Amino acid sequence: MMLVVLACLGVSGCATGASVAVPQTLGSSAESASETAGETDGEDTLCDVSAACSGLDRYLWDGTPIPEELTEAIVVLEDGCARGVGSGCSALASLRVLGRGVAHDLAVARGLYEQGCELEASASCLGAGWMQFHGQGGDEAPQQALRSWEQGCDLGDAPSCRQIGGLYHFGNAVDPSPELAVTYFTRACAGGDVQACGDLQEHYGLRLAASADEEDDSARVLAFLRAGCEADVALSCVLAGAFAEEGRGRGKDPQRAAALYRRGCEAGEYYGCTLLGMLYERGVGVSESSRRAGELYVEACEANNTVGCASLGVLQLQGRGIVGGPVQARETFERACAMGSARGCYNLGVALRDGRGGEVDEAEAVVRFWIGCERGSGQSCDALALMVEAGRGVEKDVELAEALHQRACDAGWAKGCYNVAVSFELAGEERAGSPEALAAYRKGCEGGFGRSCWHLGHRLFERAAGADEVIEALEAFERSCRLEPGRACSRAAAILMDDARVPRSPQRARRSMAAGCEADDGESCLRLGHLYEAGEVVREDRDRAMLLYAKACGLGQEHACSRRGAMLLNDPGRAEDGRRLLERGCEQGDDWACERLKR
Repeated sequence: MMLVVLACLGVSGCATGASVAVPQTLGSSAESASETAGETDGEDTLCDVSAACSGLDRYLWDGTPIPEELTEAIVVLEDGCARGVGSGCSALASLRVLGRGVAHDLAVARGLYEQGCELEASASCLGAGWMQFHGQGGDEAPQQALRSWEQGCDLGDAPSCRQIGGLYHFGNAVDPSPELAVTYFTRACAGGDVQACGDLQEHYGLRLAASADEEDDSARVLAFLRAGCEADVALSCVLAGAFAEEGRGRGKDPQRAAALYRRGCEAGEYYGCTLLGMLYERGVGVSESSRRAGELYVEACEANNTVGCASLGVLQLQGRGIVGGPVQARETFERACAMGSARGCYNLGVALRDGRGGEVDEAEAVVRFWIGCERGSGQSCDALALMVEAGRGVEKDVELAEALHQRACDAGWAKGCYNVAVSFELAGEERAGSPEALAAYRKGCEGGFGRSCWHLGHRLFERAAGADEVIEALEAFERSCRLEPGRACSRAAAILMDDARVPRSPQRARRSMAAGCEADDGESCLRLGHLYEAGEVVREDRDRAMLLYAKACGLGQEHACSRRGAMLLNDPGRAEDGRRLLERGCEQGDDWACERLKR
């Protein structure tokens, strides 16, 4: 996902293809907009930003179920809105825009969006701003639209941030400012808004890659952010800090990141407080301090920064650095979830599922995972899929579970892709080896889930006919070895040392062996012992080889026990121990040990 550091802060909103607010649209009269409601492109575009255009969610953000029958659903939404649940107001507004189940009424819709925004439903702020800006359901109110979008952006709604970027780019309701336009487009792009990434490229020729390791225009984007920060734009400072933490545009500089986050936080940009807290929690760029991290999370949470609340809950759950415990953590997660934080909903679901901070409630955990999933959290979708798959808190439904794993994968949760492939494996060998299964393993591997790389390598290797297929399998094993060192390391080493279809590379293999042995993979230790005993690509070191064989032997590698035994034969004081090890190896079918005993 774009900008790893900032992506964790976004509250995923409804997908939208709606363009940013442009001058030509602002110039249209409020009268003509209302007269042609239901027929104009403007209203179609409003539907694009409407949370309900693709159908109602299953739950309000407070966990109230929304019935499938529309008339009943409207009653629940109206009650939720009256109780102060912003997502109920937002959904009702969208139905009014569509005229679905209720009378088409843009004025009522606008009021409901505004009410939902006041109740901190981020998608409502997007809809309210759109109607205010375009004069739909009332007079044109560009300054009011700006405030609505600012609140939505503060709540983590990426499309709202993009709308602000459009205002500063075109000079609508504000003085034009390339620095601020790039700042808000970057914030939206970081939050997963694909069109904002496109706006950066279309209007400024700037491309941001998904990873800091890829070539892009980060250095040029950083110049805009620095200029904004120097002009005391707090969000520009925070984004520049994220660039410094990730190493975008220049080398990684965690101390500079901390200074920029602090500057943004002190200026009232609470994303900066949250990100600075994360640095304190990890001890990166600052002295590690869970207490200071907790203080920053409290500050951010009190200002309704949803990820600040979610991060605070984790500290409370772990009893680190902040007054509270599991009970308070569950309450904090509930607050974050009620504000639309997908991460908060996921954490609340886990607490309910596992009985942390209260009784186990699997049915309610399912509800919270659903809400998190609907808010765009692939992790929530995957957790929900596992509950549905096992029939925990909900009726068992294997087909639905598979669809939820796929939804998790599509949302960028790599483990979800792995679980999609596993569902193919469980369906039988024909599906296990299908192109769809390999594609799922490949996507999970590319997303950084080591087990997915392992299974991808295994499936590719077992069907490899030539060098190209073996090399692809080797690369999958090596990636798995880097992500989750273990048996994948020895598989990679075996290919590099023994497979005639690829060039032999002991040096490259040694790196995999070392990583695998460090992670207690016995075969990796055995192979590394061979190198030290023979002095191949390393200086001969029989003592080191002996230690590696001993470790591999303890990890269940019988041939390592035999190799150690053979080395002990050369030690007069331990020759008998060596013979016993060789005899044991021979008895267990190690032909090498048997041959060694005959000498």
